[in-house]
Amino acid sequence: MKNQRPTPRKRMSWRGENQCCDRAPDAKEIPLTEAGPDYAKNAIPEVARCFWQTFAMPQTQAWLMALQLAKHRFRGQRGGAIGLEILATVQAMRHSRVSCFRFNNPACNSCAAFVSEHERQFMSVFRAVPNKPEGPARSHAMLLCEGNDTELLIERMTELVRVTYPKICALPVPSPEYLH
Repeated sequence: MKNQRPTPRKRMSWRGENQCCDRAPDAKEIPLTEAGPDYAKNAIPEVARCFWQTFAMPQTQAWLMALQLAKHRFRGQRGGAIGLEILATVQAMRHSRVSCFRFNNPACNSCAAFVSEHERQFMSVFRAVPNKPEGPARSHAMLLCEGNDTELLIERMTELVRVTYPKICALPVPSPEYLH
């Protein structure tokens, strides 16, 4: 056993080798590819899932991956601001929602390919905010928060839309220092 090199360890990516399962989607789940044509709208649940995973299983420290994904998907410093706003929005929802929020595991290739009913409701609020926050956005938020107070969620979701779409958003664009 002279001069034997240790076998190199295989590097694992975030998703690794299908860390979860090969489950079939539930009846109310849809493929992520059908969740919306806008890339940002698909990146938002991907980042949010990592935050949800952090709260469900703190030992995963998935919040680190959430911030890295936001930086990568939304490019640079703007990505960091969007990542933090996604976290603030998730926290606002957690503040109002009482029961378990069902999301798909971001570390599983099979699970991550689908959007749960609750994730879809979260994104419905996001999609409705630019059009009229007081109409459909409030209705979707009411369902998501199970009839509890939605003010904070609407406020955070509006801010998330502002930082995600600063040039095309019909809402007034904020000018916080961290966006410059």
